[in-house]
Amino acid sequence: MEKIKVPRGDKSYIGKTVTVTVDRPIGSEHPKHPGLIYPINYGYIDSLLGGDGEEQDVYILGIDKPVESAECVIIATIMRTDDNEDKWVGVPAELVGTELCCECNIINKTHFQEQYYHSEIFAKYEKTCGAVIYTGKGNDRRYFLIKNNSGHIGFPKGHIEYGESERETALREVFEECGLKVSLDEHFREEYTFHTLDDTEKTSVFFAGSFDENAAVKIQQEEVIGDWLLSYDSAMEKLNWEQDRRILKLCEEYLNKNDK
Repeated sequence: MEKIKVPRGDKSYIGKTVTVTVDRPIGSEHPKHPGLIYPINYGYIDSLLGGDGEEQDVYILGIDKPVESAECVIIATIMRTDDNEDKWVGVPAELVGTELCCECNIINKTHFQEQYYHSEIFAKYEKTCGAVIYTGKGNDRRYFLIKNNSGHIGFPKGHIEYGESERETALREVFEECGLKVSLDEHFREEYTFHTLDDTEKTSVFFAGSFDENAAVKIQQEEVIGDWLLSYDSAMEKLNWEQDRRILKLCEEYLNKNDK
């Protein structure tokens, strides 16, 4: 059977199930670089050719023992800018959409080899964490909103980094974008999932976070182009995504009920 040549940067196999033949299982040594030990299974798709003219290579995440082959769903492509091939990343079907598929985990799991190259990663699944931040109580409560470079008006949030909990990401991102140290209430946790223009599936998680009304705001100028401190009704009007309006409504109801 004639093998199919896959163009550099091709994303059409993202989300597809493939059979990977493992030629470098967990614990094996790189054939050309002694001392480089594979902490994950690594193999190739026999029917596809990558940019180097050899079978398309795949990192396999989520299988913690050496295997000879594996059925995987491709969840990311690593596009090396200083090499003639891309590397794909796959996971067993039951792990699709889990945190293992987030870009930060892919970077960490493949760092043992990818550290020697410059690359860009396209990951099918992304996760961001942030907070609905506010000051005051009851009728005096005000919500802090920001506008990012894309024109989205919402709550401070950002990508989760490897090793971080959702809480740690939320606290870090609020401080980086607004300069505010907030008291996070993890009893309020809401999320929504949406698809970006490049078909990435992004999940955004939000907690409630209070801050001192006298605290100095220090906006991250590189990413934030507008900010407001508004009443609930005004904030609902200012938000330009329906998903964020739902999150704000739930947060207001939660805070009123618990007098936070």
